[in-house]
Amino acid sequence: MRMFQLDDRLRLCAEMVREGSLLADIGTDHAYLPIWLVAAGRCPGAVAVDVREGPLERARENVVRYHMEEQIRLSLSSGLSALGPEDADDIVIAGMGGELIADILGAAPWVRDSEKRLILQPMTTAPELRCWLRENGFGILQEKCAVSDGKAYTVLQAAYRPDMAREAAKDLLYPYAGALAGNTPEERAYLSRTARQLESRKKGLLHQGNSQEAAKLGQILALLYEKIGEKPERM
Repeated sequence: MRMFQLDDRLRLCAEMVREGSLLADIGTDHAYLPIWLVAAGRCPGAVAVDVREGPLERARENVVRYHMEEQIRLSLSSGLSALGPEDADDIVIAGMGGELIADILGAAPWVRDSEKRLILQPMTTAPELRCWLRENGFGILQEKCAVSDGKAYTVLQAAYRPDMAREAAKDLLYPYAGALAGNTPEERAYLSRTARQLESRKKGLLHQGNSQEAAKLGQILALLYEKIGEKPERM
């Protein structure tokens, strides 16, 4: 049977999963990611988790279609609540808001293990997710961007590394750029979108008369524009 192709967003997630690791795909929906990784020989086994019966039923149909009942286990549960450290080496949480991702990780203390890898793809509130990671001792090992349907997304790989988290605390730009260098068109597109969001927030602060907070955002924006080689907006 011919294997489907992952879109660019899920392909980036797949690239960050380590060879030979057991995978947990949280919010699996159709189970495309675990099926693709097992079929490619990257993962010997996986657990596909979803909190809703409908998506998990679609996942079950696909697992059966590709004859992977022995390698992929399905779990109807919320986040990581039904899993333990023996179930996964690499954990993918994609297609959710950053704050929800943080809540899922916070409810599973066993992910605070330097041998585990978290592959996270926030659809919104990425700065809040990066701050949660830093405050809870996680370092971002790598971060890349993809453009899908005209929108830029970020995917990051993190691990429990308190030393890296302490270093990140010194970086003003960290919540907004993470480990992104701005070296690719996709990364620049993502960082440019982030800059536009911050510009809008800065204008709102100035309109409210909060010049002190606006000035802080101005410092962050200057660093961000320097990274992507753009000029700041004129006020």
